[in-house]
Amino acid sequence: MSEPNAARRPPSDPAPLPALTGRSRNRLAWIVVLVIALVYGWFLTAHGVSYASGSDASGYFNSARLLAQGKTGSPLRTIAGLEPPSWNYYFQQPLGFMAQGETGLLIPTYPVGLPLQLLVAEKLVGWGHAAVLVNVLSAVATGWLTLLLGRQVCGLRWPWALTATALIWACPLMVFFSLQPMSDVPATAWTLGALYAAFKVRQNWRWGFAVGTAVGMAVLLRPTNILVMLPVLLLLGGNRRGWVTVIAAGLPFAAIQAIYNHTIYGHVLTSGYGDVSPLLQSQFVPHNLGHFARWIPQLLTPLVLLTLALPWVCRRQIRSLLAGLLWVVALIGFYAFYYHSGETWWYLRFILPVFPCLLLAASMVAQRLTDQLPSGAVQLGLISIIALFSLQHLFNLNRKLDVTAVARADQAYFDTMQWLQKHAPANAVMAAMQASGALQFYTSFPLLRYDLMSPAEFAQAVKTVRNNGQAIYAPLFPFEIKPVVDGALGGHWQKIATIDYITIWRLQP
Repeated sequence: MSEPNAARRPPSDPAPLPALTGRSRNRLAWIVVLVIALVYGWFLTAHGVSYASGSDASGYFNSARLLAQGKTGSPLRTIAGLEPPSWNYYFQQPLGFMAQGETGLLIPTYPVGLPLQLLVAEKLVGWGHAAVLVNVLSAVATGWLTLLLGRQVCGLRWPWALTATALIWACPLMVFFSLQPMSDVPATAWTLGALYAAFKVRQNWRWGFAVGTAVGMAVLLRPTNILVMLPVLLLLGGNRRGWVTVIAAGLPFAAIQAIYNHTIYGHVLTSGYGDVSPLLQSQFVPHNLGHFARWIPQLLTPLVLLTLALPWVCRRQIRSLLAGLLWVVALIGFYAFYYHSGETWWYLRFILPVFPCLLLAASMVAQRLTDQLPSGAVQLGLISIIALFSLQHLFNLNRKLDVTAVARADQAYFDTMQWLQKHAPANAVMAAMQASGALQFYTSFPLLRYDLMSPAEFAQAVKTVRNNGQAIYAPLFPFEIKPVVDGALGGHWQKIATIDYITIWRLQP
């Protein structure tokens, strides 16, 4: 029998949902990060390319193939009748190469770091996907390291750590250079890895091996990355065992650099860049700093301006903050003197390695400010709004800058080389500049660099080529048509094919 008053009892309240514990919350957050990383990697794979296209990309690919062949240089494709001393092989060097004296041996000019990575990737997935693999791994690693630094070093809680990670992945500069064979994103990943490992050395000296490896790879990718040693010096301080491991891990990379430079360029401290002092001038600083000030808040959203308040808002972890500041000031300060830094938005690629630190610094200030709000729910709501508006800004900017168009642009190089292989005579000579590196990688045609010759020198070459019974073709980009077809080079050029935005011309008798 039921109790007399049972019917008059109010229904019991439903049991409250169990709150997420700290461990469960962390596990959920890491799952979210993993899902985003997989989607991001898929996006980069779908839109990325691995072609020996322009100057940088073809330079890296041609250098990687020389390494695969165990060669230090490539024999120049000579043309009968065009030999020193009446002829200069300089007029036939593709982009990314220098022609040595009278031997005509072509030696690569780009650093060896990315070619080494492309060589390893080629063994796994072939040349057609090598750059995509390197870029995807580097871009994902950059975001992952940003998150780890934010959580473990900067003291960011999950909302702001995730925001910083999402913004670096969505940055147009990061996306643009994650879709093509360039060294900027790998350089960002390795320098960021060096910083993270340097922070960890203070907990365990064995992390020094990771520091030495990361710095070594970063410098092989780009010599100016040696500047990352400044914050590393500050972080390691007098940690003797840490320094021993850093040096032990870094020495093999230093040896590779020294041997490569000595073998290719004749001196351990000489690089393929040659004398760059004319490009490093104090007169470029005002323009470049103005260019940086204009584009950094666009590429990282105006949120990055909060970095300026870091010294007044965050007064803990002084050594860590000084290390990050030193890295930012050193790299931006160096490239402020570099002529090319201020040419266009994507030349901020030289300072891309400090972008994660700028975002983390801004997130630290933002977290300090949002902590003043009365409740966790209000804080989370405001952070979500900021993150959504910031990501929307970056998505719009990515569309405006058309960053994914690089796939189509590089595809045109490859398609043009395929057309020439199929339709041009086997003994044809190519007059080219922008496509010269791709011609070196994909074809066996001899080259004439029209941009390095005077009209008289080009006329001499044309006469010799015609006497040999060889035809002259020119794969030209839109900006090359005027100086070649309509310019002072002379002769009658007939357009015989159009491949996307590249036109192919033949010099008529």
